[in-house]
Amino acid sequence: MSEENGRSKPCVLFLAHLLPWPLEGGGQIKSYHVLRQLSQAYDIKLLALTRKADEAQSVEPLREFCVLGVETIPLRRTQRSNLLAAGGALVTGRSFIVQRDNTPALRAALARELATQRYVALHTDHLQMMQFVPETPPGVKVILDEHNVEFRIPQRLAQTSKNPVWRLYARGEWKRLRRFEQAALRRADLTLAVSDEDRETLEDLAGAGLGRIKTLPIGVDTQYFQACPRKILSKTLVSIGTMYWPPNIDALCWFCSEILPKIQERESNTKLMIVGARPTPEVQALAANPAVIVTGSVVDVRPYGQDCGAFIVPLRSGSGMRVKILNALAMGLPTVSTTVGAEGIEVIDGEHILLADTAVEFAAATLRLLSDPVLSARLAQNGRTLMESHYGWDAIGARLRGYYAEVLGL
Repeated sequence: MSEENGRSKPCVLFLAHLLPWPLEGGGQIKSYHVLRQLSQAYDIKLLALTRKADEAQSVEPLREFCVLGVETIPLRRTQRSNLLAAGGALVTGRSFIVQRDNTPALRAALARELATQRYVALHTDHLQMMQFVPETPPGVKVILDEHNVEFRIPQRLAQTSKNPVWRLYARGEWKRLRRFEQAALRRADLTLAVSDEDRETLEDLAGAGLGRIKTLPIGVDTQYFQACPRKILSKTLVSIGTMYWPPNIDALCWFCSEILPKIQERESNTKLMIVGARPTPEVQALAANPAVIVTGSVVDVRPYGQDCGAFIVPLRSGSGMRVKILNALAMGLPTVSTTVGAEGIEVIDGEHILLADTAVEFAAATLRLLSDPVLSARLAQNGRTLMESHYGWDAIGARLRGYYAEVLGL
């Protein structure tokens, strides 16, 4: 317990796979708001992995919610370390993405914190962080915050990716990751799933009668993402997302090779704006098409909504909920997505969004949005209303704190 304004608050140790600042990707956005909501009832210490040397300079905005401190632990990924992790995964049967992130410094920091501070809960943000949790953590409830059903991501990549390296990796990885995920679910005192679909999958994986998996949807900051005025009959398509995440890479490569040409047969002046941090060489190569612009990381994604005829989410793999769709609908952007992309969000095809799964269907749905301003305006308004009524972070935060109180017996 710690003292604040004359009263004690229970302490929570939050293990973050990604430093939740700056808010460049969906995972960081979710983690940031979970921290913000938990801090209303708990004093938090944050231990976060960082990938770049300058990330440790980005912690100041987090101190407001982490009154017990913010500590960053460098995770250095190199080609050599990735190869060693891949080899280790084959030898040990452990998941590559778990093996890759095994960081002794974080393990030591966690042991120190558990020995020196009384925490009531250990919040493991992303599945990979469960590898650092002791088998019998002393007097601490373990909360596993699942951003996705993780094994589903490589499983779907094995089925859809055209990249032979990704397919080869994914075929064995999803089975190894599934074993780790199953064990993690059985160890956790509470698991948070972002959708009912994910919860049901995780319950099946964990085994009947576990009863410790709850649905907590991702929210959206509807004050920050306001409905924006859009250029009427814009022919610009917009995609926003971290462009190093394999499902996003696969989605945009598929879109550019099989969908965009079909759209341009009818609308020759259509452009595609790919907005997102750290685009891989594979993504950057898409800009060889003069109709495609790859921006890389941007300070603020909202201005890109002003010239947006359609927001596209052509995902064929992945799991969980797409924050990009929540943000787009909050901004009043007419959106077309695959059913995989829109999983976990309570959207209705033709009312809030258009859904399409084949290249022909996706192109046709996008062309509808580009040519029908009445349809676009109706979807935009309905999408914004849905975000305001169902996905505000304050309501989701109250639900989160209720789950915590239940598992902690408070």
